Amino acid sequence: MTDDPRQPPQHQPTGPAHGHGSSPQGQPNIPAGWPKRGRSYARPMGEAGQPGQLGHSHATVGFAPQGSIPPGWPGRRPQDRIVLDPGKPTWMDLVTVLAYLLIFILGAAVLVTLIPGFREQFTEPDGTLNEGSFTFSINLISYSVLTILALIACWKPFIASFRTFKQYGWLKIGLIPVIWFVCIMVNALVVMAAGQPIKSANQLAIEEMTTQVAFLPMLLVTVFMAPFVEEYIFRHLMIGKLSRWINVWVCVVISMVLFALIHFLSTGFNFDPVQVIPYLTLAAAITVAYVLTGRSLAYATILHVFNNLVSIVVAYTLLPLLPEGM
Repeated sequence: MTDDPRQPPQHQPTGPAHGHGSSPQGQPNIPAGWPKRGRSYARPMGEAGQPGQLGHSHATVGFAPQGSIPPGWPGRRPQDRIVLDPGKPTWMDLVTVLAYLLIFILGAAVLVTLIPGFREQFTEPDGTLNEGSFTFSINLISYSVLTILALIACWKPFIASFRTFKQYGWLKIGLIPVIWFVCIMVNALVVMAAGQPIKSANQLAIEEMTTQVAFLPMLLVTVFMAPFVEEYIFRHLMIGKLSRWINVWVCVVISMVLFALIHFLSTGFNFDPVQVIPYLTLAAAITVAYVLTGRSLAYATILHVFNNLVSIVVAYTLLPLLPEGM
């Protein structure tokens, strides 16, 4: 029997029938051109030279797991926030921490005064000791040793942490002076509430050194060396690495408290509670910034450097113009 030419041609299915909305593998329909679930795909070019086309024998072949979408395809979620890995604790970390404790906690820094002729370099003709220059020189030697050790211990993660600026880089840079200004406002409110200046012994010692030490050496130690060492100890180690075993926000509290207290070491931790507010404010700002930027040691260090830079510039330029005692 021949087909009636007046009827449309009848087409017979060439493959097995499937249920509604299912693929030959029994999976839900996938839009044309998309990689099949569980199949590999090649980027940027497939076998036929078309972007995203399935490929099996070419290099740069990835794997599309169940429900995933290849990079750059429609419907892909925005890029995830960069979270950096500080790495596991190393022997060099231990050496650096022990050196920090030995120098600043146990007072080994004063051993440099036993070097023959060292103390005489800071003795005035009348026999009095130039306390500012003497103290600064001890700090210079101490922080030089610690900076070298810290750089050896963390130079790779430190450089890698600059990756945080790949996302919202200009926004993060612009927030640095904003964060500093907020800290200043908080401290100003505390001063108004206390009714008196809240300068700590540490701050007074720094201001005294600025009257006896040249600007550039002071800049090197106070603005670059000290912030880097402190961020390595109190953020990179105490939060970045310690949070492998302890909740990150518990690490944040520990870091903030110890960072604030370490600045009162010279007084034997004898201080007015109000004096600790500026250090807690700065610690809170840097610590939260460190966590929110994906544990970026670079960002925390830059924020700390900016704070100290402003303080030192003010100490060398504006403080001499103020009436004595302010």
